[in-house]
Amino acid sequence: MSACSGRPELTSSPTKDASGLSVSIWRRVRRDVVLLGAGSVGIVIAQLCFRSILVAALSPNAYGHLSLILSVYNTVMIIGASGIPNGASRYIAAVAPGDDRQIVSSSIRAAAWPTLLAAVITAAVSGVLLKTPVAALLAAAGLSSLVYSLLTTGILRGRGHVVAAASILPVAAFSEVSLLLGLRLSWLPFTPNSAFAVFCIGNCIGLVAGILCTIRTSPSRTPELELPQGTEPGSVPSPRQMLGFSVWLAAATAAVALLPLILRVVAVIDSYTVVAFIDIALVLLNIPQRMGAVIVQAVIPHATRALGTDNASLTISRREHALLIVPFALGAAIVAFTPLLGSLFDLLGKPGYGKSADYIALALLAGPARILYGLVQGILIAHGDGRFLARNSWSVTIVASVAMLVATLLGSTMAAFGAFVVGCWVIYLVGLARIGYINDASAEFSPYRSWFRRIAQLRRRPPSFSAGPGIETTD
Repeated sequence: MSACSGRPELTSSPTKDASGLSVSIWRRVRRDVVLLGAGSVGIVIAQLCFRSILVAALSPNAYGHLSLILSVYNTVMIIGASGIPNGASRYIAAVAPGDDRQIVSSSIRAAAWPTLLAAVITAAVSGVLLKTPVAALLAAAGLSSLVYSLLTTGILRGRGHVVAAASILPVAAFSEVSLLLGLRLSWLPFTPNSAFAVFCIGNCIGLVAGILCTIRTSPSRTPELELPQGTEPGSVPSPRQMLGFSVWLAAATAAVALLPLILRVVAVIDSYTVVAFIDIALVLLNIPQRMGAVIVQAVIPHATRALGTDNASLTISRREHALLIVPFALGAAIVAFTPLLGSLFDLLGKPGYGKSADYIALALLAGPARILYGLVQGILIAHGDGRFLARNSWSVTIVASVAMLVATLLGSTMAAFGAFVVGCWVIYLVGLARIGYINDASAEFSPYRSWFRRIAQLRRRPPSFSAGPGIETTD
């Protein structure tokens, strides 16, 4: 089947195991994770090729100039997206394979103002740094195309067309590489301005691909069936309601993304050498971080379709926790307690970087939390709990940031990194605890109070000693 065929690739009916119990969410999203992950890998490969061509063709000064603009471009893009692709995926999945044109229309209109703001910022920065109004126009067109390309991926994921969704951004990325290579081999001047133009044109090509796939996968229109207006799954949110829900998702994502940046900043208090060690560890942590983001995209449609069925309370089993945590823990132990990493840096002629081993070991301990949080985040988004996600991530980020600053001021960046790892796990565990309450509106959710109460009970409980079979004495 083609990537943009008119029939969904996945069914939305819940499944059960032989005992009749709800199956793990892993089994229902595994294929989607593989497909979306393959698309993400393709984007990374294309980006490496794109940067390699730039490095080969431009001077370090010119490359640094262009890389700064691209960094601003990709950062400001978050403002434009504002969580709307995941919001659209949620609402569309709830009505799929039914007529979703009203939801698509609300999504497009909801993205307009954030996209305009992001486009203006990017256009201003690009026009100033590249010193030409043409760059500003290209930046506005390219960034708007990228944001709406992301929106088309959310629409396609909601409809169940995962292959199409996974192919949109790789099409844009490889178009950029092909055009840049053609520019390099042609007689045309290869400058930061021309390379930036190629980058923006590639994003426009990605939008065209997204629009074509969205049109080809559109379900049959049923004008006689009008969906109710509102924010609940199965209804049509207004553009304002769609944007309001999506902004909470964007806020939650921003808080999680801010945590490693704050760790880098506070490490400057120690030295830039330590910043380099921490950066190496955090770059490796980007791999499970990206995996978690892919899992979020895969989970939202499935968890939304499960609402109102026997599988509404999707869980993550202890076995799945163990299968994920144990390899990371073993890797952390190998890195921390063996000279393996030091020997590797010796071979690379950079023995000084061997001191980053302890930071890398801690980063590995944070890896499972970043992956598992993708499952929790996807389930809670499906239940419309974006506000909780934002509150949880921001509260933990603020407390962890203070802890990292205090630890660094006291002279231990290792303790600061430990606070970062604890923060990653707390964000995940509190989110996991929340899942048990989302179907019971009357239940009070206060995980910290429950944890403190359990600790207090353990401290008050007198110790007991076994004095033989059936006999117990207390001191």
